[in-house]
Amino acid sequence: MTKKQQEFYRLIVNQMVDFNEDFHKEFIIKRIEPINDDKLKYLLEQISMDKDKIGSKRGYLTYSKFIYYADKFQNSSIAIELKKQTKAQELYKKRDWLLNSIQTQSHSLEERNKLIQGLQNRSLMFNQDGKNILDAIDYYIIDKFGFFNFFDENKNYHILEEIEQYYKDYLVERSLLQNNQQKMIN
Repeated sequence: MTKKQQEFYRLIVNQMVDFNEDFHKEFIIKRIEPINDDKLKYLLEQISMDKDKIGSKRGYLTYSKFIYYADKFQNSSIAIELKKQTKAQELYKKRDWLLNSIQTQSHSLEERNKLIQGLQNRSLMFNQDGKNILDAIDYYIIDKFGFFNFFDENKNYHILEEIEQYYKDYLVERSLLQNNQQKMIN
């Protein structure tokens, strides 16, 4: 954690009326780490204002109140980033295009599996404008699915929702990595 995140942690813990270090410390730190230093003040403001009336007594900070607002803050920042980037929908369209390409280029299940294996090993690339249509984020998401599972023509139920969830996971991991890099610099 950065210095500011450590200060924020101490501030929260000192205000929390039901804090238990053995049970709560790890979960609080896990919620604070992905949040950038400059956005911590907005989280504190949301907790203090308590618009959703989570606390039974106004002005008191409880563990459940902190967790509620930290999760809400994290999900809202991820949702804002998702709106900016329609990565999940792009990958969903690429999947349809790739499924059609694989189907037309293969005449047997063995050939189809070889094409998918080539995509997985990155030895086979489907090009558009001279560039591979799959980028590092696409490979991350497809890897979470499993390549053969992702390119299964019969799997269409809730696939867009799963892509969005894996994309959220990617964004959380990326923000954690950025925060860890900032810690190493400091």
